[in-house]
Formats: sequence, structure tokens, C-alpha cells
Amino acid sequence: MLKPILTLTISFLAATPALADWSSDVYNDGTFDLPYKIYSPKQTGTKLPLIIHLHGSGEAGTDNQAQMYQGTNFGPQYFASETNQAIQAAYVLAPQTPKPMRWASTTLDHYDYTQTPSTPSMTALLNLIDEMIKNNPDIDANRIYMTGLSRGGQGVWNAMIQRPELFAAALPIAGSADPKQADKIKHIPTWVFHGSNDEVTSVEYSREMVDAIIRAGGSTTTIRYTEIENGGHDSSWQTAYSNSDVYKWMVKDHK
Repeated sequence: MLKPILTLTISFLAATPALADWSSDVYNDGTFDLPYKIYSPKQTGTKLPLIIHLHGSGEAGTDNQAQMYQGTNFGPQYFASETNQAIQAAYVLAPQTPKPMRWASTTLDHYDYTQTPSTPSMTALLNLIDEMIKNNPDIDANRIYMTGLSRGGQGVWNAMIQRPELFAAALPIAGSADPKQADKIKHIPTWVFHGSNDEVTSVEYSREMVDAIIRAGGSTTTIRYTEIENGGHDSSWQTAYSNSDVYKWMVKDHK
């Protein structure tokens, strides 16, 4: 059994940008409408990373608003905060999937990837990322980062498995996947967070994925695991977004 790494302190970053710093749009891939917001950094004229954040179940919908975690330092707000943008300027993409549809599979349980079609929201999102890389010369195609929590954490694993060549690093939080696919993603620097007493998504799902990646040939230089002792579902992202450590770790990686 993989021993957990305990993270004990939580202190939130102070600087959070107003939503006015973000622009809104809807992407259509010919079959599906995907609402999203995009944060564009003030720095221009140089290639910058793109960070994609996938929301959880409580933020699903079509209002193109709930996925922003407004008034918190969670998710998109964390990555676009003044503190973290000063460390490394980056574009931040925050898409939204409808309530009945998940980023991957049909439940939060682990699943058989080979028997599970890509959801319309994930298919549209991957197409959107490709178009953003193609059409925006300021986005560095070698620095595409994926992160998300709960159903969004499940989506991160799914996106990695679908497009293992796309991502320079990933941060799946309290999500599930298919351990049989570990060999495809063992090369991607990945930091996993999960609470040991998660009542929504079993901590065993993250443990199984991390163990499977190591057994497939991944190493501790590319896979990190933080398990919050006695932590519930929300403790995983509260811990991950409590300081700039995750951000610094993520933006240092290039393909």
C-alpha cells in the first residue's frame, strides 16, 4: 500500500482577480455547446502556459458562471490569482459541462476506459484546446496543464488517457479512472490529492491509480501523492489550493 503524504496546514492566498478579468464564450464542435471562460494574462508577446481547470458536480450547468468558484481561492481563481500569475503568467481556461453530463463516464466510480465513450463535453473540450493552441501564437503547446476536482478530477485522468501526448503536467484531485490505462500516462508529471475519509469519491481510486502508474514504470520523480489524513471530499482541493506549492510545481514542467 502506498504510504500517504500528509498535508496539515491550510492558509488561503489573498489575491483573487475579479471575474471582470475573464472573458466568456461558447465553443461548438459541430454537435455540442461548451460554455467557457478564459483568463488572458497581461503579459503578451511571449509564449505562455495554458492551464485548464475542470469543475466538480456542484458547479455543473450552462450559466457559464458557477465553475468560477467566485469568492474563493479554489480552481480557476487559484490559478489566475495575482500571487500565482506573478510567479508565472498563464492563460487559464474554465469550461463548464451540463449537470446531467460528466467530464468522463456516468458515475464517479472507477470504470473501464475501453468500454466508455468520450463524453460530448470532454470531446468538445479537447477540440477547443487544440483550436486555442492553433489560433493563439502566445500559447506554448509544450506547457499545457490539466487540473480539476471531484468529477473534474475524474475528467483530468480521462483527458490524460485520451491525449497522453498533450499535457506537460496534471493535477487530478479526488477523481477516479481506469488503472489498466496507467502505462499510457506514466510519463506525465502528476500530483494527486485525496482525503482519506472522502465520502463522495473513494480514496481507493486515487491510491489504485498511483500504484498502477508506479507498477507500469512510473517513478517518484513524475508521480506525487498527497493524502489528507482524516480529510473529507473538500479537504483535497482545500489543501491543494492552500498555497503556491502546486502552482510552482506545475508551471516548471515542459514536455
